[in-house]
Order: sequence, then structure tokens, then C-alpha cells
Amino acid sequence: MIEAFEWVIKTYGQEMVCRREDGTEAGRGMAIVQPMTQADWQYTAGALGSYSQDKFLGLAEPGLPMDKVGPGGWLEWGGGRYEVMTVRPIWVGGQVTHLWLALRPCPENAP
Repeated sequence: MIEAFEWVIKTYGQEMVCRREDGTEAGRGMAIVQPMTQADWQYTAGALGSYSQDKFLGLAEPGLPMDKVGPGGWLEWGGGRYEVMTVRPIWVGGQVTHLWLALRPCPENAP
């Protein structure tokens, strides 16, 4: 089953770069990012507050080093920079098949 998720992310995704606050690279992997729908937002609203259209949903390889980004870090994908609002590992059959990411664009003053 993990191979199916891996295939989708590698086939339809683009490379995502994880950056620490100082701009150094923490790692890279493949991910798919798209604008979050209202239904996606309702899934995360308890932790994130009211609905907004400038939020994004990401599906990423399980090996993406999200734990190394740290406070002030960001993700680069498709020419844009994103702050991580939340990360959830998705488990299927006892294995993490992918990471579910809630993202928002970085403020203009990001390094």
C-alpha cells in the first residue's frame, strides 16, 4: 500500500525543500501542494481557527525531515515559500504512507 502513495507523490509531485530559520537546507523530498478546500479547512479548523482561502494542503513523502525545520523555518515548493501550520503522519497498515501538511504562505519578510 505504501508503494501506491509513493508512486502518486513521485509522479504528480514536485521537489520540496525544508529550510531552517537561517536558510540552511534541512532536507528535501517530493510533495504535492494545492489550495485547501473548505472541507479540508474544516478538518483542521479546531487547531487553526476560522476558514481562510490562503491556506494550502500538502501531501509529502514520509521521509521529509519536517522535524528539522524548527521555529522560523519554511518549506519551498513550486517557487513559493510556506510556513508549516501542522503536520500529521498518515498511517495505513502499520506504516506511515505519507505526511499530511497544512501550510500558509510565508510573510513577505521571510529570509
